[in-house]
Amino acid sequence: MARRRSSFVLGQWLFVWGLAALVLGGLGYFGFLALQGQPLTGFVAGEHYQLAERPRRVRGPQVEVLEFFSYGCIHCYRLDGDLDAWVAEQGDAIRFQRLPLGGSAQWRLLARAWFAMQALELDGRWHQALFREIHDRRQPLNTQARLEAFFAEGGVAPADFRRAFKAPEVQGQVDQAERLARRLQVASVPTLVIQGQYLVGASRATGLRRLLDIASHLVEKVSLAAEQQKQQTQEGAER
Repeated sequence: MARRRSSFVLGQWLFVWGLAALVLGGLGYFGFLALQGQPLTGFVAGEHYQLAERPRRVRGPQVEVLEFFSYGCIHCYRLDGDLDAWVAEQGDAIRFQRLPLGGSAQWRLLARAWFAMQALELDGRWHQALFREIHDRRQPLNTQARLEAFFAEGGVAPADFRRAFKAPEVQGQVDQAERLARRLQVASVPTLVIQGQYLVGASRATGLRRLLDIASHLVEKVSLAAEQQKQQTQEGAER
C-alpha cells in the first residue's frame, strides 16, 4: 500500500516537473525569438500586409506612415478616431500624413476639398465634420457648389474656399497623391503605407480592429532594422 502511494506521489511530481520544464522551455524559445528580432505576433507578409513592388525611399529618423483614405469611404470614417489615437500614441516615432485617393470623379472632388482645407489651414474639426456630413447626415457633397455651401455654414467665405479649391497647387497635390497611389498599388481604402514599403489594408485577414496592431508591428520592425543598421555602421567605423 505504501509502495503504491509512493509511486503515485512520484508520478505526480514527475508530471509537475515535466509540465514546468515544458512551460519554461516555451518561454525560453519565445525569448530567443524576441532577442533575434523575430515577430511574435504571427503577422505574415502576403496575408496581413503586402510588400510594395516599387517601394519609395524614405529619409529621416522617423518612420513614415501614410494613410490613403476617402471621405466617401465609410470604413475610413469608422477607422478615423482610432487612427488619431494611435498616431498620438506613436508620438515622435512616426511622421504621419493623410493622402486622399481619387478613384472616381466624386472621390477626386473630395480629394480636392481635403487639399483645399490644408491650403486654408482649417483644423482637424473640419476633417471630422466632413465625414459626419457625408455618412451621418447623408449629404453627398458631390459638387463644388455643395462643398462651398457646407464650408460656408461653418464660416468659410465661399470666395476663399473657391480660390483654394481651384488653385493649381491643389490640383497638383491631387495628381501627386494619385501617382503615388498607383506606384504603391494602393487599390482600396483605408490603406496604411509604412516606410514606403509595407501596405496594410482592411482585408478579411485583418479587419479594421487588427489593422492598427499590424501597423504597430511594422513600425517596430522598421525601427529595429534602422537601429541594427546604425549599430553595424558604428561598428564598421570603429574597426
